[in-house]
Amino acid sequence: MTRNVVLLCLDTVRKDYFDQFAPRLQRLADVTFTQCRAVSAWSTPSHASMLTGDLPSDHGVHTHALDFERLDRDDTLLGDLEAHRSFGVSANVYAGSAFGFDALFDEFRDVSRYHRFPDALDAETFVDDHGGNGVETYTELLKTVAKDDRPLRSLANVALFRGNDLVRHGPLGDAPELFDDGTAVVRRELLKRVESEENADGTEEPFFCFANLMDAHEPHRTIRGYDETLHSVPNDWTSETFDNGDVIQNSGEYATDLENYRDLYGASIDYLDRVVAGTIESIQERTSRETTFVITADHGENLGTEADESLFGHLASLSEGVLHVPLLLVNPPDGYDETITEYASHLSLRELLRGLAAGETPDVTEDRITAEVVGLTPNNDSLADSDEAYWDRLLRCGYEGDEKVVWDSLDERTTYELDRERPCWQAELSGDSSVPDWATARFETDAQTAKERAKETDVDRDVSDDVERRLAELGYK
Repeated sequence: MTRNVVLLCLDTVRKDYFDQFAPRLQRLADVTFTQCRAVSAWSTPSHASMLTGDLPSDHGVHTHALDFERLDRDDTLLGDLEAHRSFGVSANVYAGSAFGFDALFDEFRDVSRYHRFPDALDAETFVDDHGGNGVETYTELLKTVAKDDRPLRSLANVALFRGNDLVRHGPLGDAPELFDDGTAVVRRELLKRVESEENADGTEEPFFCFANLMDAHEPHRTIRGYDETLHSVPNDWTSETFDNGDVIQNSGEYATDLENYRDLYGASIDYLDRVVAGTIESIQERTSRETTFVITADHGENLGTEADESLFGHLASLSEGVLHVPLLLVNPPDGYDETITEYASHLSLRELLRGLAAGETPDVTEDRITAEVVGLTPNNDSLADSDEAYWDRLLRCGYEGDEKVVWDSLDERTTYELDRERPCWQAELSGDSSVPDWATARFETDAQTAKERAKETDVDRDVSDDVERRLAELGYK
């Protein structure tokens, strides 16, 4: 029987922190893949790989070419699910309409932190476009709201934006920020979409929903919805005062900041756990057709630990902190074991979702898996300036058993030991670091050739000032 499928991407959530801070989703899960790995280290190539089943150097969406419009919908999961209506809602700019991700779906909704009603006027963008928070700007804003098709929602956006601005920059600066990074809006948009599928005769067409939730992604600050027992971070602290390059190059100066960052990272995953678990239960109550939920992350995050090789963020790295991600199934067809301990890669996510939608239980486990990042995430100028050839190199890795081999376009190679009982952990092994044939088998070209070919496709996509501002807020600056 054809099923609804909902893919929930908890952006930037690594497996060990998920295991610690997401007990509700783990209780809901009928199937847990303990050894899932993302295909790449950051959002743009990872999302393209999840939907195509191809490596970044094959599908061509990566550091040097960020545009999803180069993908043919028929060659993606969305083309496989012809009988399903598809809807996407995303709080991630790089997985949004600014870069053509929306074109893959029948319907799509972009979400941002301060735009709480996405179908009405965006107060933050209006204020920015009109020169700031002056009286004249707000006078013009109210005139625009009065003429809007959805004046009440637009007015609510203005009031909520202004209220949060008083917390972030005004006299209420010692209070937690009012809003999450769009998760509550994603939930509302998903529930609206699910309810709209119910037909008058009580039946419904099958649907595929995708959602990206960004609360675990930087920047981090205290949020009103976070569990205060999980952290003791001051309300005036924010990770916006430093960037990845600062920490990587001068980690000793940021010990307190790293501790605050890790605490809020955990609290954000706890918050996602509460909201997403409740969303799943609400969707189950609203649908008559069987609905299967797939919960994963597009990648994880380095948090400056020894196992992370003292790296911070998720750029230019294929560490276990970046690649080892959760993968859970809620209400799949009968046939899976409760716990699956073999390797599973997001390269097989397309096959998994297609099978689940058809009421099947495809075996997507493998003995050997691979991952790749083609270069540095955009706009990390401080790292590029320090050593562009190193930070912008192409990285590849292969897994077999408890061994992982990483190599790059600079012809450097490292072998790591893994421990299946320790998520996101790796330890460098001394001795031979040659790249075995089994690790390279899935790649069509060598790393150096792949990097040069990727650079030949280098294309800048023009985006609005609003998108540029949002990317800066997310640390892509």
